[in-house]
Amino acid sequence: MNRSPFYQSLRIRAKYFPPETAAVIFGDLRITWKEQFERVNRLANALAGLGLKKGDKCAFLFHNCPEFLEINLAIQALGAVPVPVNYRYVKSEVEYLLDNSDSVGFFFEEEFLPLVKEIRGSLSKINFYVIKTGRYGQKPIVAPPPGLLHYEDLLRSGSPSEPRVEVGMDDLAVLMYTGGTTGRSKGVMLTYRNFISNQFQITSLLTNLLPPVSTINDPIYARNESERKIQGAISAMLGQLALLFENPAMKDKVMVVQLIGDGSSEISPITAIMKEGKVKLMTGAPEKYDLRVEFKLGENPSEFLELSIYPYTLAGKLALIPKILKLQLSGRFKIQGKLGLRMKMAALNFRNPPTTDFVRALPASPFFHLASYAIWLLFLCNQKGAAIILQNQSFDPAEVLDLVEKEKVTWIFMVPTMWKKLVDAPGIEKRNLSSVKIALTGAAVFSDVYKKKLLSAFRETLLVDAFGQTEMAPVTTAKVDGDADAVKDRSVGKLLNGVEAKIVNDQGEPVKDGEVGELLYKSPSLMKGYYKDQEKTDQVITKDGWFRSGDLAKRAADGEIYVVERKGECINSGGEKIFPLEVEDFIHAHPKVADVCVIGVADEQWGQIIRAVVVLKPGEKAAPEEIIDFCKDKMASYKKPRQVVFVDALPLSPVGKVLRAKIKEQWGQPNK
Repeated sequence: MNRSPFYQSLRIRAKYFPPETAAVIFGDLRITWKEQFERVNRLANALAGLGLKKGDKCAFLFHNCPEFLEINLAIQALGAVPVPVNYRYVKSEVEYLLDNSDSVGFFFEEEFLPLVKEIRGSLSKINFYVIKTGRYGQKPIVAPPPGLLHYEDLLRSGSPSEPRVEVGMDDLAVLMYTGGTTGRSKGVMLTYRNFISNQFQITSLLTNLLPPVSTINDPIYARNESERKIQGAISAMLGQLALLFENPAMKDKVMVVQLIGDGSSEISPITAIMKEGKVKLMTGAPEKYDLRVEFKLGENPSEFLELSIYPYTLAGKLALIPKILKLQLSGRFKIQGKLGLRMKMAALNFRNPPTTDFVRALPASPFFHLASYAIWLLFLCNQKGAAIILQNQSFDPAEVLDLVEKEKVTWIFMVPTMWKKLVDAPGIEKRNLSSVKIALTGAAVFSDVYKKKLLSAFRETLLVDAFGQTEMAPVTTAKVDGDADAVKDRSVGKLLNGVEAKIVNDQGEPVKDGEVGELLYKSPSLMKGYYKDQEKTDQVITKDGWFRSGDLAKRAADGEIYVVERKGECINSGGEKIFPLEVEDFIHAHPKVADVCVIGVADEQWGQIIRAVVVLKPGEKAAPEEIIDFCKDKMASYKKPRQVVFVDALPLSPVGKVLRAKIKEQWGQPNK
């Protein structure tokens, strides 16, 4: 039967990974895949007993913690729809979200009990409330307040048997509410197909970064630093196939792996050969090869990657034999080449694979935001290893650095604000950060200055800067850097395979390369729409299926996209258009400046003038004239700020975006 793809990924890992393999690391907790799977099953069955069924919405208000993951997966196991709640929302915002989403159940942490008591009387649609108290897995010491269920009591009451609910790719996977900085939050409806399509697109992008197969005769493994890092990152994804080259019979042999998609997006063939004692990967296929593996992907591309999970245990090895036979008989899995090489490849299924390629992923930003939520799901579906969760609710660079050294973290996802604090952390140069192979960022623009700092501090790291938005599930473009000297400012990279884009003017006409316009998208990852709001859905999705992103951008001749500004944030001064992000980048370079936000202020003569709202670094002092003079000769005169206001801190969203609207409200009056 077809289960939720995310539940199925958990199920496969729980059944066939070695029993001690950690799924989640949270402080001193080591939660194995098997333990997590049992708890998810118990919670799902307990929720079914409370009446939760396919299509129902169920909300939860949690910080990043193991329970967040369990609740999400348990709801999806029933074909119901999880609704994560922003833990920074105030009473009216939580009340609106719970009512608007039609949630029938609500989970929350103990610290939110006063809030729940205030709003409970107005929430007639919610049939049950579940409170989590104490440590993970701990039975309650005292009974929960009247009318509330205790999380651990509820979970333990459920059966560990696997829920059997048919879930389709076009069913809702999550109802994710946007930040609501410009009015009421909107519930973005994202299906399983949206997520799976986006994950496939990201995988395809990474493989396209490999050197072309025309370099097959080069004697070297990698031509530069970026190529070396890309090789290492993608080699881990091939799993068992890389072990094949340990056999002496594979010396100088060429292997081609071809994953065939459904047509909406494709992955180029990958060619593998030994160079300098390591498996070198290239994109494309040569005319001659010794071994060819062809796999026709179904609706869920993770099915191919999961083949490498079965051999970790005897039960998995035995289960893999009929699975591969079935795939071969159906024509979905083919191996071409001499019999001896094909037999050696078949023998891989009976070897005990190493765990050296296991990933330790640290998604640091709030899980309720799609950037971090999607990274966690991408990891769950496509990788092997453990998710590490920060314990501190406030971001602490020292905690991240300690975990990197202690847990040998290999992936980190943080938003730019977090990365800036991390690379500026005292003593970072003394830390051993060599385990980190992939640094992921997104949800806001990341300046070239800090990208270079990051790559200098994390010398073994490939930086992947993903750009997009919640409505696109969420990635549309990605910029990959491995060499600090090659970083380009403002570039968000190239479009993912399967994502169409056009840049248009105010009349909806495509603009030429290099000209600024609004960025529009088409993709299988595009949301189903805004929940219960067809009017707003129609405003952003055109009749022919294009999504209006609201981002102003330009495309270079090489296809890279450069983000200029949000459409509504362009400043008009004396008839000249000024993009705040451009001015901010220059001011950020001032040695005394920690952060800055540029806004337009009403002016009788010019229409608007530029005001810079500046946060200085600790211990620094500066006069407004110093900042204004710093901008001279760096930009056109009309772009430089005419006024500077110094503040202690800028208001930020939960994922580190500067809340420009709130800054305008506080510091945008003409008399300020």
